[in-house]
Amino acid sequence: MAEVLNLDQGEKILLEVRKHWFVFLSAILAFIGGVIFPPLAYGIWNSSLLPEQLHFVLENSALFLALFVYTLWVLLLWVLFFVQWTNYYLDVWYVTNKRIIDIDQKGIFHRQISNIRFDKIQDVSVEVKGIVATFFDFGDIHVQTASEDSKGFFIRHAAYPEVAKKVIFNQHHKVAEQHQQVRIVKDEGDVAQTSEVKT
Repeated sequence: MAEVLNLDQGEKILLEVRKHWFVFLSAILAFIGGVIFPPLAYGIWNSSLLPEQLHFVLENSALFLALFVYTLWVLLLWVLFFVQWTNYYLDVWYVTNKRIIDIDQKGIFHRQISNIRFDKIQDVSVEVKGIVATFFDFGDIHVQTASEDSKGFFIRHAAYPEVAKKVIFNQHHKVAEQHQQVRIVKDEGDVAQTSEVKT
């Protein structure tokens, strides 16, 4: 993992921020429904309500064609499901002790990786919308940078957003404390020497 993310020496991953599983539930239900619905509809349509002559025609002329079309349909659903799963699973934030690494999976063969150092972070906000998001604990996280030309980082439907916000703020404060300048004044006779040291 460190090789893929190009982590610096001494850099450690503290937290993985991913989209909540509930967000992907709709894709799972759509896939299952798409697989089950055609045979179910065929079973209802090819019931005893139809005349026997029509049953005979359907069973002999269209059965193999229907199976072929259904197989293509399931294959298409599987490909679409795989694309959805790839986008869901590979969209992730890695919070390290030095920065946030954002991996944005835009397609099967298209990935965008960006990062932001903690000393560039200005604000972190969390938005949880609705009863479902509150109950399952997922929401949107927005990390705003101090730079005016940057839009910051944004992830939708992240699992446990308050935990992620707390970890990011803790690391932000640690980095800010390390970069504080300390003024040391030495009195040597009548001359006062002042120096600044970064901790």
